Amino acid sequence: MDGYEVEIGQLRNASNAAGSAAEQARAVHPGSGLGAIATALPGGDAARNAPTLATTFDERATGWAGEIDRWSDTVSAAAKTYSENEDAAERAFGG
Repeated sequence: MDGYEVEIGQLRNASNAAGSAAEQARAVHPGSGLGAIATALPGGDAARNAPTLATTFDERATGWAGEIDRWSDTVSAAAKTYSENEDAAERAFGG
C-alpha cells in the first residue's frame, strides 16, 4: 500500500481517553498525604522538605493534566480535519 491511512475513530478515542485522564489528574492531589511526614518525623530533613515535595507533586500533576488536555484538543482537531477532508473528497467524487 502506498501512502497512509488514518483511523479517525481511533483518533477520537485517543482524544477522549486523554481528556478523561486530564480530568482525573486534576481531581487527584498527590501531595495531599505528605503533610503526615512532618508529624511522623518531626525535626528532620524529611519533615522540613515535605511541604515543598507536596507542592511540587501537586504542581506537576496539574501541569501534566494541562499538557495532556492540550494534546487531546490537538488530536481531536486532527480527527475533525481528517473527517472534513474525507467528506469533501467523497462529495467531489459524487459520493
